[in-house]
Amino acid sequence: MKKAQGIIWDLSDLYSSSDDPKINQDIKAAIALSKSFKKKYHSKIAGEDCTAVLLLEMLKEYEQLIENGYRPFAMSNLLFTADGRSDVYKAMVAKVQDAMTQIKNETLFFALEIQKMPDAKIETFFSSGKLEHYRHYIESLRLFTPYTLSELEEQVINQKNLSGKTAFVNLFDEFTASFEWEMEIDGETKTLTESEMRELQRHQDPELRQRAKASHDLKYGDNALIFTNIFNSLVKDHATEMRMRKYESPIQPTHLGNGVSGEIVETMMRVVSDHYPLTQQYNRLKAKMLGLPKLRGSDLYAPVSKSDRVVPFEEGKQLVLESFAGFSPEFGEIIGRAFDEKWIDAEIRPGKRGGAFCYSIGPSVHPYVLMNYVDKVDSVYTMAHEFGHALHTVLAGEKGSLLTFHAPLVLAETASVFAEMLLTRKLLSEEKNRESRIQILASKLEDFFGTISRQNMYISFELDAHLEGAKRRLSADDLCSLWTTRRDEMYGDSVDFLPEEKWFWSVIPHFIHTRFYCYAYTFGALLVLALFNQYEEKKEAFVPKYRGLLAAGDSDWPKNLIGKMGLDISEPTFWKGGFKVIRNMLEELEELVG
Repeated sequence: MKKAQGIIWDLSDLYSSSDDPKINQDIKAAIALSKSFKKKYHSKIAGEDCTAVLLLEMLKEYEQLIENGYRPFAMSNLLFTADGRSDVYKAMVAKVQDAMTQIKNETLFFALEIQKMPDAKIETFFSSGKLEHYRHYIESLRLFTPYTLSELEEQVINQKNLSGKTAFVNLFDEFTASFEWEMEIDGETKTLTESEMRELQRHQDPELRQRAKASHDLKYGDNALIFTNIFNSLVKDHATEMRMRKYESPIQPTHLGNGVSGEIVETMMRVVSDHYPLTQQYNRLKAKMLGLPKLRGSDLYAPVSKSDRVVPFEEGKQLVLESFAGFSPEFGEIIGRAFDEKWIDAEIRPGKRGGAFCYSIGPSVHPYVLMNYVDKVDSVYTMAHEFGHALHTVLAGEKGSLLTFHAPLVLAETASVFAEMLLTRKLLSEEKNRESRIQILASKLEDFFGTISRQNMYISFELDAHLEGAKRRLSADDLCSLWTTRRDEMYGDSVDFLPEEKWFWSVIPHFIHTRFYCYAYTFGALLVLALFNQYEEKKEAFVPKYRGLLAAGDSDWPKNLIGKMGLDISEPTFWKGGFKVIRNMLEELEELVG
């Protein structure tokens, strides 16, 4: 079976199909529940009669009504990502987004009233012990108190987002889902999807790689009018909201949402920037491996081995299963369920979203994984990564409820990157061939530089764009200039980029979907390197501690959860430790290359 043909997820655990009447029933029921919730509890938290028992009752009811709305929301989004061309799915997404906005506005008072509770009163509630399960959720919510507006203002913002930033996100998704490229390959003109174009950038033929990269990025450049307007609109919208809420910087809400201080993130980013020379050192080594005087931008993901290993889906599936099971039989059983119960959609087809993700809904529903499998080792790594997320979701859902099980972004990449390390460990332990070991080490180093250094560069660019875009409208040339400045800061003179690559800022969906998401990748990868060191030292004794970290979900601050593993993320030495592992891998690779 080539490229995972027929590997399509089964969404029947949500609904039987897109026209299942239960979808509309659940939407209506969720809206009705939100209205009755407001009628029953509005102004009660602020009242004298509010008790810890009453607040606990409210929290449980709130979770139930939100989960009722999440199911149709998940169904519509999963269907749309699997086929972004369908007008039926587009209409379904729009309908559910509108419903979720209604629910959000009806229940908005709940968070606002919790935020406005006097400190003394909430501490009395906590001391009763009845709210222990929700304590961290409440404390996290109250971090936003200084930046929260009135209930009416918050409702207006939610409503205008449907025709504001949500509309621009939808436009980006629908527009890019329609993209196709025509490429001449072996004398034949082929029509290719985004995923297939990205795969060509890993082709053995350097000329084909260059044509594919130039054509891919130029298509975004040819549509710069649209992407520039989308980007500017989202930057302006964010800047307006930051001023209204009196945030000190555009990235501050992300720090609060992640439960980490700006100082910790700044320390991490500074350490990563200081280690950009390691990326440049690897690029020069890769040029040597490819027999080139210098890498071009189209060579960054070129295979370093001429025997590019073909890995059919079933073989890749087995590698992933064995990687998880080798660490913990329990983990292997969970991933086995994921395959058996069809949590994954891996087939490549027109209209399907490129890239990959794991969609977590709630503790009562298993997650879903979307990817585009291309019979290569890289796809096996993607599969391991996304099933790491799935494992995290399952474990966090054991004791967590809807408000407490979603790990903050900075911990959300822990299980996924750790899964990649398990796969690397398995591949290296079984592979004695010099060329194959070179390929494995090079692939993992490239992944780390992409996950750590490149994501750090993404955040630097995004912050530049938001700071400058808050003052004036940015032209396409402005955005290209900001992008190439940060890109060249990372790569130095180790890479010659193609002219078309200046448009790559418009390709990154994270800039559109979630403000400043990308530093979570950097955080997660460096954390995993520290954790993996512990695993190598402590072996089986490490497994229950790691399981506990994943099962904790969002039950405590990241600094505390990581502190229980014996690590201090406020210290620069913690972040530097990850680069010691990378440096050792790079030295081993240099020795093999000779």
